[in-house]
Amino acid sequence: CPHFGRCGGCDFQHIAPESQADYKNEILIEQLGRFAFDHKIGQRVSSPLSSPLNWNYRQRIRLQVSEDGEIGFYRLRSHKIESVSSCMLARDEINEVLDFLSKNSLFYRISKELHSVELLLSPLDKKVVIVFSFTRKPRPAEIKIIEEIISQCEVVKGVTLVATGHGLLGIIHAKEKEHDQLLLRFSHLLPDGDTLQMSLEPGGFCQVNLEQNDNIISLLLSWASLDASNKVLDLFCGMGNFSLPLATKAQFVMGMDLQRSAIRSAKRNAEKNGLTNCSFVKNSAADGARSLVGAGETFDLVLLDPPRQGCAEVIPFMADLKANQIIYISCDPATLCRDLLLLEKEGYLVDRIKMVDMFPQTHHMETIVLLKRFSPVNLH
Repeated sequence: CPHFGRCGGCDFQHIAPESQADYKNEILIEQLGRFAFDHKIGQRVSSPLSSPLNWNYRQRIRLQVSEDGEIGFYRLRSHKIESVSSCMLARDEINEVLDFLSKNSLFYRISKELHSVELLLSPLDKKVVIVFSFTRKPRPAEIKIIEEIISQCEVVKGVTLVATGHGLLGIIHAKEKEHDQLLLRFSHLLPDGDTLQMSLEPGGFCQVNLEQNDNIISLLLSWASLDASNKVLDLFCGMGNFSLPLATKAQFVMGMDLQRSAIRSAKRNAEKNGLTNCSFVKNSAADGARSLVGAGETFDLVLLDPPRQGCAEVIPFMADLKANQIIYISCDPATLCRDLLLLEKEGYLVDRIKMVDMFPQTHHMETIVLLKRFSPVNLH
């Protein structure tokens, strides 16, 4: 990439793609060793799961906008902008829109009032949703400019506007609407060959590497070994990315998430796929776990897929939920190791670990861990 070394996005491009996953696996094993796990912990780390795509895998990117209206990524260890008109990690449709914006004179008439632009691919439509983040509420004249900009680009599905201090302001030029929302549409390929039709509102979370996300789902279903008698709790369920595949095997799945739009998406996706054995509740993971324990609810499997800061506040409730298994999916090895130590104190030991290369060309990684329940008195 001509921006490598200046752009702060990629820091592994000097490593051969076929070697990157192995390096990340070594980093993970070293990190686990620093946290005083038993000396055999490295033996529980299996071979890494490499990404099917090394380039053009990202279905969403977030770009910064400079005070001069230039669009790009932050430079390495800086808040200066490295202007870009394409990104080698992004899907072709996203790069088509990025190139269009970077060369469009109308865009520069509003860009100085933006602090970021997010480009989101809706894979089933092969269209891009733009999220313009304003530093203030946009004026009517600026909205007209946006309408003119996106009418010139066929690959744009629609635009969502947000503003600092005001949140979501609405949708402009949506070429397709459902429930008054502009949706990203994609599908999950399940191990048995079936597919789940999924949709997400802009602003909700989804994995950036869709092919690798399908691989994680296959691994998750394999490790969980669910049958029709099992109950599952997904405490960071989002739009149902993992909840719904698990629901195809389990008796019942309960999902919780603090984001209202995520719960709307999860309910819509369950209905779309005819899955009636799911329940989705808007609640924080900690408050949700506390209420379930108070109600005497128990589960066979708990899934933890927290944000980067981990989920230390949830772990004290795990033993009372009485799950025989926990599957923890992490995007940060440091907080993962901290939380694994906390889970050990609650009676859960690591059974197996796998590094998933969700982010080729960068040092970032996803890790999936299976833990099994033991009596705390028999841990040592």
